[in-house]
Amino acid sequence: MTRKAHNLDEVIISELQSNGYIKSEAEAFLKKNVYKLNKQEIETIKNYAEHFGLNAKERIIEDILELRREALMLKLVSEAPIA
Repeated sequence: MTRKAHNLDEVIISELQSNGYIKSEAEAFLKKNVYKLNKQEIETIKNYAEHFGLNAKERIIEDILELRREALMLKLVSEAPIA
């Protein structure tokens, strides 16, 4: 089963493709820079889940991913050449 792509993921992939990435490279870049959590983040999420439950765990993960998507999109837009 594959996960449903987030709308902003599709925009980021398109932007990366316009910067010269092929689709698989863009998806790998997105996975590495948005979806891969570091050890400290995983510990924070586990601690949060212990105190507030699984629904809160899912919410904090979504918040982290959303912030990363927005930051990556801003970076890509700011680097885009002015046409």
